[in-house]
Amino acid sequence: GVDRADRALLAAIFSEDSVVVSGAVNASGAEFARAICDFVEGALQMCFHSVANEWIEVRGDEAIGEHYALAHMVMDGQDVTTGGRYIDRYVKRGGKWLIRSRTFVCDWNTSHPSTLDRGGFYAALTNWGCFGKADPVYAHWASLGSATS
Repeated sequence: GVDRADRALLAAIFSEDSVVVSGAVNASGAEFARAICDFVEGALQMCFHSVANEWIEVRGDEAIGEHYALAHMVMDGQDVTTGGRYIDRYVKRGGKWLIRSRTFVCDWNTSHPSTLDRGGFYAALTNWGCFGKADPVYAHWASLGSATS
């Protein structure tokens, strides 16, 4: 949801009583989705997250988890990369798992002048990620009639 600046998609992963502490936005999940997507669209040229090293412990209709994350963005001519972790608490409601609380823990970051290149060798690539429904994943979801789209 963040990488596509899709407020509805991002908000859908949070419970209605959720709390997000990210540093950039500390609010309910719905408010976080709105504010972070506004920031992404208004300040970034591109945004990419990768999540790894996940663990989740489930106890009935509640769970806790930790997920390592790398975020890379281009902002104001700078490549900015952040490494950190999501510390989450989940709740199962209506048969759907949702995030009830999320805290982002920043472990490191780095920045340098952007080297994003869409010409030369990369000019032949026709599918580039972008903000909004023009991103190729939405057509992919629509081809299956996915509720996500």
